[in-house]
Amino acid sequence: MIVHTINKVSALGLCDNLVAEDDKIILLEDGVYLGLQSLPFSVFAIRCDVDARGLRGLLAAQTEVIDYDDFVHLCTEADKVCSWF
Repeated sequence: MIVHTINKVSALGLCDNLVAEDDKIILLEDGVYLGLQSLPFSVFAIRCDVDARGLRGLLAAQTEVIDYDDFVHLCTEADKVCSWF
């Protein structure tokens, strides 16, 4: 399993065709705006970035809001972490 971190909206186009079924996407910084739409991946968004942009309660139902402890846990479970920006 690969964890893909995305920190801006335009970065999704760089990796969307590289995400496998068991991979996880973590949205941070301005990447959390991608959580407003339904995506065909397992999607997580960093809570403080969601709150900083006033998006709490507005994200698609499939986007799980997590804190940094959860982020670290997901990364340690992954075989690899790829950052897209």
